[in-house]
Amino acid sequence: MKILLMCSGGMSTSLLVSKMEKYAQEAGYSDIYIKAEPVEDLPKNIDKYDVFLIGPQVKYKEKWVKEIVEAHGKKYDNIPPQIYGRIDGQKTLEIALNLTK
Repeated sequence: MKILLMCSGGMSTSLLVSKMEKYAQEAGYSDIYIKAEPVEDLPKNIDKYDVFLIGPQVKYKEKWVKEIVEAHGKKYDNIPPQIYGRIDGQKTLEIALNLTK
């Protein structure tokens, strides 16, 4: 599964990706690829990823994201501010995994 975290390009999202990758490895998920990109790059990334997570700092773009993601038959969710703020890789990965159920 390929997961894209959409942000405004900040350092904290890269830290969250690292924590998610670490948890995925520890939990035995070997087929997970995670990357963070600016939300504005969604149109060029839509075909490269399976699920999309919106960082709290770009939640205001959710309507636009929803239109693009759903038009391509894919799923997205928001990362709650408290999970993002704690840089909780496990909870964030669980959000992504739940989108594929």
